[in-house]
Amino acid sequence: MKIRRLRSAVLAVALGAGVLVGTATQTGAAAASGGWPTPDWYKVGPFPTRAECESYYDVDAQSGLYSGLVGCHWFGRGIYTPGYYYELYIP
Repeated sequence: MKIRRLRSAVLAVALGAGVLVGTATQTGAAAASGGWPTPDWYKVGPFPTRAECESYYDVDAQSGLYSGLVGCHWFGRGIYTPGYYYELYIP
């Protein structure tokens, strides 16, 4: 009876260690990339006016080449020049 309990305890410890290793690996990958893993979203722009941004957005939306699109929005932080951008998802 004690042997069975020992086996289940060893199994529980082994499974727990496996879960911790898997979590540590994912956390390490996220830390190495500076936070969350970077998605495959790309900004297109800048455009000086929203109307010009929307005309290019419409062309890409109708082409059907991209898995996802985010509509035109104003963006001007960091290394990006202020202006209107839309975003494409390329897996």
